[in-house]
Amino acid sequence: MISALIPDNELARLAALDEYNILDTPSELAYDQLTELVSSVCGTPIVLISFIDEKRQWFKSHYGLEVGETPRDIAFCAHAIHQDDIFEIQDSRKDKRFHDNPLVTGPAQVVFYAGAPLITPEGLRLGTLCVIDNKPSQLTYIQKKQLTIIAQQVVAHLELKKVARIKDSLVSKSLSLTSNLVAKNKELEQFAFVVSHDLKSPLVTINSFTSTLARELLAKTTEKQQHRFSRILKNVQHMGDLLTNLLEFSKVMKGDVIKEPHDVTSLIEKSWQRLLTKNKILNAELILTKPLHSILTHQPLFSQCIDNLLKNALQYRSVERNLQVKIHTELSDTAISLFVCDNGLGIEQKDHERVFDVFEQIVEGEGTGIGLTIVKAVMEKHSGLVTLVSGLDQGCFFELHFPKI
Repeated sequence: MISALIPDNELARLAALDEYNILDTPSELAYDQLTELVSSVCGTPIVLISFIDEKRQWFKSHYGLEVGETPRDIAFCAHAIHQDDIFEIQDSRKDKRFHDNPLVTGPAQVVFYAGAPLITPEGLRLGTLCVIDNKPSQLTYIQKKQLTIIAQQVVAHLELKKVARIKDSLVSKSLSLTSNLVAKNKELEQFAFVVSHDLKSPLVTINSFTSTLARELLAKTTEKQQHRFSRILKNVQHMGDLLTNLLEFSKVMKGDVIKEPHDVTSLIEKSWQRLLTKNKILNAELILTKPLHSILTHQPLFSQCIDNLLKNALQYRSVERNLQVKIHTELSDTAISLFVCDNGLGIEQKDHERVFDVFEQIVEGEGTGIGLTIVKAVMEKHSGLVTLVSGLDQGCFFELHFPKI
């Protein structure tokens, strides 16, 4: 008897076999049906799906044979994994490599053997799909071709199972990461809410005392010192605006959304008038293409969303022309889109994605970089979407896409 040599790529072959997680698994109908089919195709009483481990050949399916494994050093399949094509022994009793092999001389009486190697996409031979008979035989060309095709199906099934395991693993990891991320986000939202809320009170005090001190010392301070007071008050105001926006953002992220149909025309008009009065802005026009469709929305969040888009238009208006903000709606089978378009400074194409990121200020100004982040968060709360079309000095064209359900 001559035992098969160990392949040169043995470590890679064993590693690949391990990745398929097939060894010592229970029988499966898919594999058993293939071995039964091969028995019919090749006319042999025994068909095996064999995998060559470090010290054994293990049978995933063994049609016509009760044995589940044999030692590797006597395995015919250990020879077959050295081949690219079918390894065939017509009469093992006349072959010097097998004539005294226990599988030939013992109860198994393996006289005829033909094995098609199970070759992975990487070219590694894991084992064989083999046929056995206790009398001399020979496969026809068609039988060999069919045996090879079915061997390829065995490998294809291994690949599918491997991909399914990888997918399940990735899904499990994704769910775990998502769960952790949700928990961390909630912690961060709570932190932002508490910090923003607790800092508002001292800022009000700082602003009040600084304003009072600036007035009381007006006659005794130089122009440079008065400028410094002005800078202090301006920065305190900016910090107050930032904390206010952070609080708004935290409320958006924490709040539940109860959607109801709303006539958004009056909501938008009230927001516009409030912002114009507060900011004392002239030469700005709001143009509503009426009637605006009723939108299924959470009113407080919708108002926050519109406030921030209108603030954005007012803050980044062009000095070369009067501001115009045009708003209209469009209806589809599944959604209602609200379009907010202005003729302001605009945003370059390369900045369209990051403009919705927190604290991002694309255009130099007095904003906090949170407004459009709030808009995006509101739309996500509505299972909707906000998109931007804009160009430098071409104004901004925002679409708010609200699902109907």
